[in-house]
Amino acid sequence: MRMKGLAAVVLITTILGCGTPGVHLTVTSSPDGAYITSESPITGLVPVVAFYDKQMLDNIKRDEDGCLFLKGFTATWVSGAVTSVPLIRHCAKSNDGNYNFVMSRDMNAPGLDKDLQFAIQVENLRVQKAQADAAQAMAYASMWSAARTNQPTQKAINCSTYGSGNTLYTNCR
Repeated sequence: MRMKGLAAVVLITTILGCGTPGVHLTVTSSPDGAYITSESPITGLVPVVAFYDKQMLDNIKRDEDGCLFLKGFTATWVSGAVTSVPLIRHCAKSNDGNYNFVMSRDMNAPGLDKDLQFAIQVENLRVQKAQADAAQAMAYASMWSAARTNQPTQKAINCSTYGSGNTLYTNCR
């Protein structure tokens, strides 16, 4: 079942700014696990991040309220439920910062149980990945610590040079 328009519950919140000037828009879904597509090359399983360069945003004409419209997204869940938001109205005072955008599934569309089960599987995979990343970080820290503590200390070398005629002699101990 396709749901078009702005019937999706949209949540855009301002978070901390980022180092690269422009808008970073993180797209997630409710329930988790939707596949995001758009007219831009931004596609993938949520979360996906769309970046809008500040220079590009400065060239987009704003409406009477000072807002501009960004290309939207389509979210497809494993059940086949689809939510489309063709345009995103961006009304921030500056063209810089990080924002979140939540694509919400029509809870009356068939297959909600499949999507909720898949959301649980996605979350379990993320937890496993976080655990693996933490274990790898600990292994690197242990290797680094072992490499630093097992370094042999070198004795200082003292050298002296003296000349005899046209020849220089150097002794090091």
